[in-house]
Amino acid sequence: MLHYIPGRHVEVFIVLLAQDLVPPATADPAGVWFFNWVIPIAGSVFIVLAVADVIRRRRLTWGFLFLFNSMAVYWMETIGDWGQMLFYSPAFAQHHMLDWLPLKTPNDPLFMPFAYAVYWGAHALLVLWLSQWLSSRMGWSMLKSMLVLAIPVNYVWDFFVEGLATAMGWWTYNPGIGPVLEWDSGGRITLLWTIGLMCTWPNLIAYWAGKPPIRGLNHLERFVGLQRFTRPKVPADQLVSATTGTDGGVGIAVGATGARKTARTKTQEFDDYLNYEVTIPRWRFELMRLGAWFLGFQVTFFVFLVLPLVALRTVLGADSPYVP
Repeated sequence: MLHYIPGRHVEVFIVLLAQDLVPPATADPAGVWFFNWVIPIAGSVFIVLAVADVIRRRRLTWGFLFLFNSMAVYWMETIGDWGQMLFYSPAFAQHHMLDWLPLKTPNDPLFMPFAYAVYWGAHALLVLWLSQWLSSRMGWSMLKSMLVLAIPVNYVWDFFVEGLATAMGWWTYNPGIGPVLEWDSGGRITLLWTIGLMCTWPNLIAYWAGKPPIRGLNHLERFVGLQRFTRPKVPADQLVSATTGTDGGVGIAVGATGARKTARTKTQEFDDYLNYEVTIPRWRFELMRLGAWFLGFQVTFFVFLVLPLVALRTVLGADSPYVP
């Protein structure tokens, strides 16, 4: 209902009208049940499994750290969506946890935090595996392989995911910035901006996190100086040779070691694979690892994705009737 306010009736009408605007392609898309039910349930399963693995090993695993920190950057998604004028279908179940943000897209789907828990980790594993394969074939460093693969792999990945979503009407970029492709359904996908921007952060964070299983500190952990609290681990074979004689004691020691390996705990197995030992209480070191990952994810996600999206829309003065 519209109420007359002297001198402001036009502004009130525009605001109320904008709240009711919905791109026709997103009004009633098919497959909404998959996002409302399957993704939250599947995401919850992955979260439980990751937490259970941490409890079992008493160490923060690569999978848990990537999952946790992927979810932790989700709150900035809606800000970036405002910058790229991305509109989600109102047919999705929604949450209102981020309504306090000054800049955001109108609808925040409930499935998105759960999708973040799995999406970025799956993407990282794919690009890391492909980069390792290319490195082994070409004799390149991991960094060079990732740089070569960044644009083609991410462009194909994003075009498939975003193309399917916009064609189905699950979300749309309207009007979008730069060249756009409009499907018969009316959904729109950007072809350079922002799909080109996605060739940076996902690859950067995957490279800094490293390909599991990890033997040493990764780039995120070394960046904050965690190597100060570690020392190189002495190889097991050197320990054996140093503590046994030459009269057959080595064979006895190795045999004993082999017998003990069958009874190793998950914590010991985790530590055995590392090439370093921790010199401070382990719980403090693990919390510092979590902090290093958290800081790296938060800062880089904002700098490489959110800031460019918001800045370009602001500079261009671009407007959208659906994402005001």
